[in-house]
Amino acid sequence: MKRFPCQFAVASILVLFSLQSMAGLLINPKRIVLEERERAAALDLLNDGTEKARYQIYFEQKIMLPNGSIVDLEELDPDTTYSKDMIRYSPRRVDIEPGARQTIRIAARRPKDLEEGEYVSHLVFKEIPIQEEVGDKKEDEDLSVTLKPKLKIAIPIIVRKGSLASTAGVKNVRFDGEEGKHGAFKLTLTRVGSVSLYGSVEVYDYTGGTLGERLAVSKGVGVYTEVTERAVTVRMPQALSPDVKEFLIRFDEDEKYGGSNLVDVPFSLN
Repeated sequence: MKRFPCQFAVASILVLFSLQSMAGLLINPKRIVLEERERAAALDLLNDGTEKARYQIYFEQKIMLPNGSIVDLEELDPDTTYSKDMIRYSPRRVDIEPGARQTIRIAARRPKDLEEGEYVSHLVFKEIPIQEEVGDKKEDEDLSVTLKPKLKIAIPIIVRKGSLASTAGVKNVRFDGEEGKHGAFKLTLTRVGSVSLYGSVEVYDYTGGTLGERLAVSKGVGVYTEVTERAVTVRMPQALSPDVKEFLIRFDEDEKYGGSNLVDVPFSLN
């Protein structure tokens, strides 16, 4: 069916949830998609921590691997156009007080000769450590310096041109009882077409061919255009009932980002 961080640690986090969050930073929305006639968008940042935070904002180029992970692209192709090449955004560095918000404005300027297709770059929000002096500030005393952890989060900025479409598919479904605490359904999500996919993979009780309770869900599952398929794991939040042997695996594409695919695949435990 189709429904069109002296001591510090450094961590890099790429999260795709309903609301992006990082160490007191909330980012909404979780991704930006500019369709052909759209030229502007905005992101809202919220500091829900207890201290002032500073972030530097810049682009990175990433790619998706067939296992579903997203990694940095080590070398850019000079002949390839990325969304960062046509995006302007402001501000590029922000200080946000506890409980305060900051809006990041984004504008796209597509070249006149831009070919039809989907163009993707990731906008990075990197926390800049705030240096703190510990102790009395006297000239004859030593001061210790503490640096807060440096964290970063990245969200995709997608620019599209033309009439684009992709068809989703689900294959190679299996249940792995050794995965996680309660097992997991594993599958391959496929994509055929000119645009990325983004949505949720859900597992339902399908006893007797009747759609029942939703048993598990993995949200924010994407398939970018550099891959035609990717592995997906949906972990069970609780143990399967021994009475349930028939399941429905569903990929439900997010209509908010131009999606229209709804794929249902029955699966039985023998």
